Order: sequence, then structure tokens, then C-alpha cells
Amino acid sequence: MKRRLCFGLLVGLTALLPATALATLRVGDPAPDFSIPDSTGAMRSLSEFRGRVVQILFWANF
Repeated sequence: MKRRLCFGLLVGLTALLPATALATLRVGDPAPDFSIPDSTGAMRSLSEFRGRVVQILFWANF
């Protein structure tokens, strides 16, 4: 069940990016904007952190 949830999240996050953006991104290009919930459930957008270093950790307990 947990593996299905993790797989679903991965597929869902990938679906947030348009296919054309995935095909045209190159090293050094700015990341496309996207929104995901944080640990408290509040939606956070990548654009909120413009000009800062951002590290995104995807993890799960199995």
C-alpha cells in the first residue's frame, strides 16, 4: 500500500510539469514553477523561494 502511494506521488509530481518543459530543459535553465504541500499541508510554490537555494527532499518510510 505504501509503495503504491509513493509511486502515485511520484507520477503525480511528474504530471505537474508539462511534457514540453521536460523536453526543453537544459542544465543551467531555471526550474519551472510548481506547487506542492509542505509538512503542515500548506501549499508552497517554488516561486516563493526565488533567489534562494532550494533543496527538495522526497522520502518515504517502508
